[in-house]
Amino acid sequence: MTRRTLWKIVTSLAALLFIFFGTGFAQDPRETCIENFGYLGCDAEGNPIPPQQPNNRVVLYWTALALSETKMKPGASHGQNSAESAKQEALASCRRNGPTDCKILTYASNRCLALALGSNGVHYGYSPADDRQSAAAGAMKQCRSAGGANCTVITSPCAADDPKWATPLPLPTGLPASPVDPKVVGTWQLLVNPGYWIWRVAANGTYEFHSEAMDGARTNAGTFTASNGKYKLHAINLTWDDEGTYTFQGPDTMLGNGKLGPGTWHRIVPREH
Repeated sequence: MTRRTLWKIVTSLAALLFIFFGTGFAQDPRETCIENFGYLGCDAEGNPIPPQQPNNRVVLYWTALALSETKMKPGASHGQNSAESAKQEALASCRRNGPTDCKILTYASNRCLALALGSNGVHYGYSPADDRQSAAAGAMKQCRSAGGANCTVITSPCAADDPKWATPLPLPTGLPASPVDPKVVGTWQLLVNPGYWIWRVAANGTYEFHSEAMDGARTNAGTFTASNGKYKLHAINLTWDDEGTYTFQGPDTMLGNGKLGPGTWHRIVPREH
């Protein structure tokens, strides 16, 4: 049996299944593309790409958001190889927070998603976009339009994020500017065997933190002030405040000492101008 004949049989079976079972949650035609039988992947319309056209390959990664509307507990997934695995991982993530009525809000391939919750506990918004910051802006807008008070982005996974650790959050927007020592502004990493903590400080007095150490440290973002060797940090997506001191051992090495004890941070991205 030739590959062409085999492909015709497979596509015929797929068409029959479509007739009997409908489209379900299929938001993206690429989800239904069969990537086996020698094909490398799918193009933007969901058509299989033959092996002789490797330069046209579209590598698909998937992300999903889930939510329990009764408990307002979220779940998310990223870096998954199929839509189904992304949805199942997001549901499992939501259920680990306690509720049993978790549902999928949305899912996407090769895009970012964001979920924002209002502090009044009943309103939320979510949005897809091509980048994390745009997805967050869309989720915030939808949350506010729904009547949410003090809406906050609590998760913003991108499909291509490494599934080994939690995804970053975007830098918060719409917060009052705070004084920040220009020498502290930038992206820093702290060795935490067997990986790193990543901390981004912006010139407008906001920050985001995430762990790439598989240690369970929770992603957070919020406000940050630093001057005269002292700093204060306030997370807006979870209950966490910290304050302490900092000194420099060179322009790109900073020793911080706060609630978690001393740590030596190394700059990996220069400060913003």
